[in-house]
Amino acid sequence: MKTETKLLGAIGVMPVLADFLEDQNFNQQMKMIANDLIASIRRFDNYFMRDADIELSEQQNNINLAFRQWLKSMENEK
Repeated sequence: MKTETKLLGAIGVMPVLADFLEDQNFNQQMKMIANDLIASIRRFDNYFMRDADIELSEQQNNINLAFRQWLKSMENEK
């Protein structure tokens, strides 16, 4: 798999993971660690996407939606 494809996949999925982590009920120590990770993901996403063209933004959004739909379909299969 090409490096660009891997990077696009990561930047498409990481914001979803950050959203999911925000929704969790962790104990105080785990919540602090999760908040650090979430902040890092948001900084990386903002840095990477700030100069992105519209096509890259659309691709990121499409990956984000596809990942959420895939997870939802997995949940519905159980």
